[in-house]
Amino acid sequence: MRKILKEDRVDYKNYKFGYTFNTVLEESDSVEEAFKSGFLPYTGDLNNYKEVYYLARSIRINLKGYERLSENKRVIKKIKSSYTIKVEEFDKDDFSHNNEFLNFALRYSRERFTNEPLSEKRLQLIIKRNNYNKIFVFKSDKSDMGYVLSHSNPNMIHYWFAFYDTKYLKTAPIGKFMMEHVIHLAKKKKKEFVYLGTCYGKESLYKVRDFKGIEFFDGNKWEKDIEKLKHLCKSDCI
Repeated sequence: MRKILKEDRVDYKNYKFGYTFNTVLEESDSVEEAFKSGFLPYTGDLNNYKEVYYLARSIRINLKGYERLSENKRVIKKIKSSYTIKVEEFDKDDFSHNNEFLNFALRYSRERFTNEPLSEKRLQLIIKRNNYNKIFVFKSDKSDMGYVLSHSNPNMIHYWFAFYDTKYLKTAPIGKFMMEHVIHLAKKKKKEFVYLGTCYGKESLYKVRDFKGIEFFDGNKWEKDIEKLKHLCKSDCI
């Protein structure tokens, strides 16, 4: 891994000099090792086609400590009482990322992303990334309910981008159901970890509240102190 430091915010009065920490994976580098080291895939620069990762406060589920909570069971019951759901899993190269899929994902990002929605160029960059190798397709009858783009290997899953038809939110929390399904599947397959992305701000606390086995990367190591994580999230100025 080639590591890159770039200057960021400066608090000269208190001698705090910020740097962002990125890494670029070469062909021989392990995607799994990047996640273990606290890095997440970066696709914010549409002109950069390298395998760039950024260091952040990320969270993962240690599946040794995972079990379904009453909230998980409530969501599953709610969904399954309303819909007959089938979940299919495809290797990236075996799935057609056609216009129907692209429009589905872009529409979701316009409706649900709190910051800038995806452009088609960024979505194509995401699809091309080597860290994306597996897609989960959620169907109800003949309709596609949602998709999860992920990295999967025998030890882990990275739950990267999820897209779903927001009409289902009127009756059930489909996003929670999709995330829990992938986590539970990883547990059944005896994987070690599911990585769930960053954890900043109060809005991200649902990940902490809804799942057992949470760990977070503090910049140096993986921590299990959930109260500390909650305090950090509530203190974030975002």
